[in-house]
Amino acid sequence: MATLAELLRQHTEISKDDSAHLQQLIGEWGMLADLCFADMILYLKNLEGQWIVGAQVRPATGQTIYRTDLVESLANPAESGLLNQAMSTGSISEAELHKHEMFDSVHVLAIPVRGADGPIAVLTREWSSKTSRQPGELERTYLSIFQRIAE
Repeated sequence: MATLAELLRQHTEISKDDSAHLQQLIGEWGMLADLCFADMILYLKNLEGQWIVGAQVRPATGQTIYRTDLVESLANPAESGLLNQAMSTGSISEAELHKHEMFDSVHVLAIPVRGADGPIAVLTREWSSKTSRQPGELERTYLSIFQRIAE
């Protein structure tokens, strides 16, 4: 599997400073996945204008929804629409989407990652909304902390 640095060099024209910013983000994002009890995916816009998965992290505090690694896979049209919206507006976008080979829909929160001159990538929080379990107080607190960091 390719590293984020390799994917950035091969598929984007992101500057060295912005590349270092993304490297730092994924170096510490395990905590974010744990706080939000969800998978997190970093999407990059490649030279052809398509969204490619640059990195992925699974939560230690909850169940992953993906059985395989998505790194280097391309976003489908529905995903691309949400990612484009987050990137162009520079604000958080949210949708319920059908994803790669999954029977149930996935709830996706798309968070633009800002670089020196504006958004450079989109980080998504992805989880299944098909659960009947109610979150406890600790989970609600963790999610609140994640929301503050994401904003």
